Amino acid sequence: MTDHQESKHNIYVARQPIFRRTTKVFGYELLFRSGYENFADPDINGEQTTSKVMVNSFLVFGLRKLTEGRRAFINFNDQMLSSLYPALLPREDIVVEILEDVVVTKEIISSCRHLFDLGYMLALDDFIYKPEFDPLLKLVKIVKFDIRAMSMSELADNVKKVKPFKVKLLAEKVETREEFEATREMGFHFFQGYFFCKPEIIVGREIPPSKIQYLQLLHMIQDENYDFQKISNLIAHNVSLSVKLLRYVNSAAIGLRTKVKSLQTAVALIGELNIRRWLSLVMLSLMAEEKPQELIKLSIERASFCAKIGSSLPGKKADTAVFFLVGMFSLLDVLLDQPMEKILKDFNLADEIQDCLLGRSEGILAQVLALVKAYERAKWEKVERLTELTEVDISKLPGYFDEALEEVRAFYLGD
Repeated sequence: MTDHQESKHNIYVARQPIFRRTTKVFGYELLFRSGYENFADPDINGEQTTSKVMVNSFLVFGLRKLTEGRRAFINFNDQMLSSLYPALLPREDIVVEILEDVVVTKEIISSCRHLFDLGYMLALDDFIYKPEFDPLLKLVKIVKFDIRAMSMSELADNVKKVKPFKVKLLAEKVETREEFEATREMGFHFFQGYFFCKPEIIVGREIPPSKIQYLQLLHMIQDENYDFQKISNLIAHNVSLSVKLLRYVNSAAIGLRTKVKSLQTAVALIGELNIRRWLSLVMLSLMAEEKPQELIKLSIERASFCAKIGSSLPGKKADTAVFFLVGMFSLLDVLLDQPMEKILKDFNLADEIQDCLLGRSEGILAQVLALVKAYERAKWEKVERLTELTEVDISKLPGYFDEALEEVRAFYLGD
């Protein structure tokens, strides 16, 4: 662990997707911490630093880079709203989330009306209806309901009360497909949660033949004794794969000074390990064609994030390919709507990998995967605990996360 002084100036940011009814991504909620102390010590008040963190995230990370050009949902408290901090950011890039503990005063109403007049999109966070919110309901575009904070009947009652204000409804903490369907039927327009990360397993469902082909190729790529030349020939004889590979090699993430026009040159430049990684991700994306695109993005992000953390483990010569594989395969059950155990039986994976993916291990692979999942969900206390356990340098995590997002962007340049 590095000295805390080194990490306290870092910006920790996690992003959580917000979906439309079609499961297309509308935007991302950005969840910030200003550094190690800010999330490790519950006694430290983060209000004074939140505004600086918010502005720094725009300057350091680039807001549009974090959200891929979509809306960034950012929380603002009383003090920040009164001081009109949201106006420091471009109105077309953000949604101003008014926190649930904001007291509705004349000053707050005036500030929100000013932001509304400037063209900012406003949202009420973790909303439970009270008459004093009526002035704000006339200004906001989106109302967020934490569906875990009330029963479905209470939720329906709240929806009925805000309906006259013509607002868009956002269901937060949607964890299952059933909750997604129920809230969509109730009239919700947006959805936030990890319902897309859980398999919808139906007894008797088999994997479609087309997906079996992709799975077989994925299986072949993971074989340590696979034929690199055979894989290269496969790409060369598939126009779509060839085009994707050339676009990927020529993307900004690879950082080449000159454009590569030859497929053979592309294969040689990427090398054996990265060809396996890239082709594995292509197979995953083909298997996920009818799934939310955010799911395959999360698979790539996890794979890259796990590999970068694995490569940094102190005193260990980690095989980054193993960490990459664990992150990438962690959502296979969701992609195929099959139990993980059934999927893995055809793969000749090492016991430590299988045990990790099946939740039967507490070793370093499982710890790193848990760390990545905690970071995704902004569970900062758990992040701190797991970095202590694994001896990962916590100050490096923001950089690893940014690099993982860059790998996602690079992969999609090949589409």
